[in-house]
Amino acid sequence: MNPIEDMITTIKTLFTKQPNTIYEVRIVDQRYVKKVNIFFEYYKIGQARRSQQIGRLDDEYRLQIPALAKQIHEATGLTIRTND
Repeated sequence: MNPIEDMITTIKTLFTKQPNTIYEVRIVDQRYVKKVNIFFEYYKIGQARRSQQIGRLDDEYRLQIPALAKQIHEATGLTIRTND
């Protein structure tokens, strides 16, 4: 498996569909560190957001962030947010 497929498997494991809970994936390009971080975030309405890092990719994936976001969205159906 490649790292993207591993992250999709992890997302599917963490996504539990609780009532009144918002789930999303955040992709963050850390320009100065030259890494791409992927976080699984969720929160119940009216409560604090919880974030869990599920992957860290090398700088070579930086240009592929839009395609990566599309691939994760198609596989999981979750909202994908980026810092671009």
